Amino acid sequence: MKKTLLTLLLSVFGATVFAQPAGPGASGINAALLSFFGDAKAFSSKADVRVIDSAGKEKVRIPMQMFVLDGKMRAEMDLSQMKGGDMPPEAVFMLKQTGMDKMVTVVRPDKQLTLILYPGLQAYAEVPMSPEEASAKDLKVEKTAAGNEIIDGHPCSKNKITVTAAKGKKQEATVWNASDLKDFPIQVQIQEAKMTTTILQSEPKFEKPAASLFDAPAGFTKHANMQALMQAAMLKMIGGGK
Repeated sequence: MKKTLLTLLLSVFGATVFAQPAGPGASGINAALLSFFGDAKAFSSKADVRVIDSAGKEKVRIPMQMFVLDGKMRAEMDLSQMKGGDMPPEAVFMLKQTGMDKMVTVVRPDKQLTLILYPGLQAYAEVPMSPEEASAKDLKVEKTAAGNEIIDGHPCSKNKITVTAAKGKKQEATVWNASDLKDFPIQVQIQEAKMTTTILQSEPKFEKPAASLFDAPAGFTKHANMQALMQAAMLKMIGGGK
């Protein structure tokens, strides 16, 4: 019994780690993504995020709600809707039981940190950005035209984007800008060493999102780091918390 519970706890932990602002093979929700959005500085949209491995196998797929405002980004996700990966069905039940199924990532380059919020737990943690992410303002962005394509019914100009950090590290992506949606980046495909993350956006709205969406809500408990937050959630899961 204890072994089964431990397996489920680790599966839940893996599900939450997926959506954090990590490196290769993660959800792609990090400061570098803002560079690929180009001139789209204030919008909200639905997004379908897919991670494909080098063999063309879909590893993870999850719907999100995205918000961008003046260099800040928010991604809302329901981890129970995530497909792929190695998370067993029992882990989805436990996510819902402990309030960990809903997760929000808020990227704040201006504060050099990322907020990981769990509305169901009314808890959050601040994750410091890596030096490369923190220096996003110093990124050099190069754009090369790569033709035209139809994406999700929208005529798009296809562009290769190369972002070079101050220390010379490069990240590449392909962006499809929809000409009928004010050149909105309807699709972004980010290349990593062994993974490709594709973010297909739909139903964009160009009104400015509320500034409050990019801060931790009042009344949420702040944990020192993600490890502390996860420990509190796991204690609650096994009946050790309040």
